[in-house]
Amino acid sequence: MKTVAIATLTALTLTSASLIPSARAGDREWSLAGKVLTGVFAAGVIAHAVAPPPPPVVYQAPPVYVVPPPPVYVPAPVVVAGPPVAYYYPAPSPVYVQAPVYIIPGPVYGHRPVHHHGFRATFCR
Repeated sequence: MKTVAIATLTALTLTSASLIPSARAGDREWSLAGKVLTGVFAAGVIAHAVAPPPPPVVYQAPPVYVVPPPPVYVPAPVVVAGPPVAYYYPAPSPVYVQAPVYIIPGPVYGHRPVHHHGFRATFCR
């Protein structure tokens, strides 16, 4: 915008400086005004042609910040259990068995052979 204003003022100054000595009252007022306006318009066209193109405009979506939810305290579940199940088994029925029979052998009388080695023991009688 500054360039357009400076170029316009420069063109207006040069045009008016060159036309002032030849300006006469009542003779060519409207033609002079037309020349000045034409010069201003030409300066604007030239300034617009020389100006650099505007920078491209890029539209972007704003960044998205995802905030995680705060931690939630959840107490442990309460375990509800009944009393333990007691299993009662009936006592085994008694088993009657006949007592074993022991037969004791009777006494057996006998002598074993004793060798006296040639003499007779006197204490054995």
